[in-house]
Amino acid sequence: MVFELLRDCFTPEDPASSFDILFDLCIHIAQGRVSASTTYLLGASHLLALEKPSGGVRPIVVGEVLYLLVARTLGFQCREALVDHFSHLQFDVATCGGCETIIHGLRATLDLHPNWIVLQVDIQNAFNIVSREVPVREILWVALFLL
Repeated sequence: MVFELLRDCFTPEDPASSFDILFDLCIHIAQGRVSASTTYLLGASHLLALEKPSGGVRPIVVGEVLYLLVARTLGFQCREALVDHFSHLQFDVATCGGCETIIHGLRATLDLHPNWIVLQVDIQNAFNIVSREVPVREILWVALFLL
């Protein structure tokens, strides 16, 4: 949908005018000044099924280019404020040495509480297929009988 719109807007005869149209469109999207149906279409994605070498299918989701362009630009412009707001809640995005911080913090906590245990679970979770609530509930249930 968006590709066709862009193709219709851009003219080789007047590239400056085409850029102005794209810029204005991105500003409208960023400011939320587009209709609900346009917002829905911009949020839509194409799902592709790629065959894995070992068999099976790998689902790939491709988002609309305008939505990605606007989201990336806004994220870049708001990066510092987002880091300031969320840095104490996570150790992954825009955090240098996040893994090491988690490991050292965990070791320090276990030194203070030698009776505590750590459970590390590696769950493949493409597209949120696996509920994290279920293993946590099961672990807590089993832990009640171990205490």
